[in-house]
Amino acid sequence: MAKYRLLIATILLFSAPAYAELTFSLDLIKDSGDRDLELSNYRFQVDSSFNADSTGYRLRLGLGSVADSRAELYFSQYEVDAQGQFNSENELDFGANYILTFPQKSLIPFLKAGIGVGRADTDTKFITSTGDTTDNIWNVHFNLGAGLSYSFTENLAVTASLGYVYRVWEEIDYGSSITMSITDSIFRFGVGVDVSF
Repeated sequence: MAKYRLLIATILLFSAPAYAELTFSLDLIKDSGDRDLELSNYRFQVDSSFNADSTGYRLRLGLGSVADSRAELYFSQYEVDAQGQFNSENELDFGANYILTFPQKSLIPFLKAGIGVGRADTDTKFITSTGDTTDNIWNVHFNLGAGLSYSFTENLAVTASLGYVYRVWEEIDYGSSITMSITDSIFRFGVGVDVSF
């Protein structure tokens, strides 16, 4: 019986595809949104909001073809036009999305949802909740979106998407006794190219 199992396992191994199709994507992104800031200590709380518009790029790598529903990993880097207490010019994020496609010949509408983490380099030194001094702070974010791809061939498409990103930044100590809490509410527009191989 063990010989048959070994034979069946060998046949399955060699009859399976040697590789899965991958989709590599490059997007240009433009964000429009608000960064909400709360400063508080044991005596007071101050809330403010300021601009968090940004431009940048996103690299994505998905398991499946352009027309397939697929999971993907992403990396984004962008420059933020933020003003106020939390001045960061360079931000990046990475995470995972799931894209649900509805192929219609050359047009491929899709929905997507994902979760990730990000980092901002600031021009101010902060003390984190663990007591470390840093000028980098981290966030956790989720995103929802929809878009449309136009497929020139089975392996090449252009894509436009509109999404919503919500970020929660780590709490940081500012000065000796003030805690800063930051959230972002962003609408993201992207255009890009998808290549399957």
